[in-house]
Amino acid sequence: MLELNANDYSLAQIARIIEDNDAKILSSHVTFIPNSFKMEVNLKINQTDLTSIIQSFMRFDYTIKASFQGNNRQEDVLRKNYDQFMLYLNV
Repeated sequence: MLELNANDYSLAQIARIIEDNDAKILSSHVTFIPNSFKMEVNLKINQTDLTSIIQSFMRFDYTIKASFQGNNRQEDVLRKNYDQFMLYLNV
């Protein structure tokens, strides 16, 4: 979720930053913040690891209000620990 001035909004520039990181925009939603000239841009992107995209937005001085990304690494660690525990019980 990005927050920016309404005058600075350019979906083409946002898409270029995302596509430079080998990702695609799946959907976008724009919400104007009442009583201000700011807006929020919600983006759904086809990657779960958003680290490089977030860093690119920060380089271009975008305000990142929130980000939600998949946490597959934690699931992998839990699965590995579970498998090791089951192996221990079988021994």
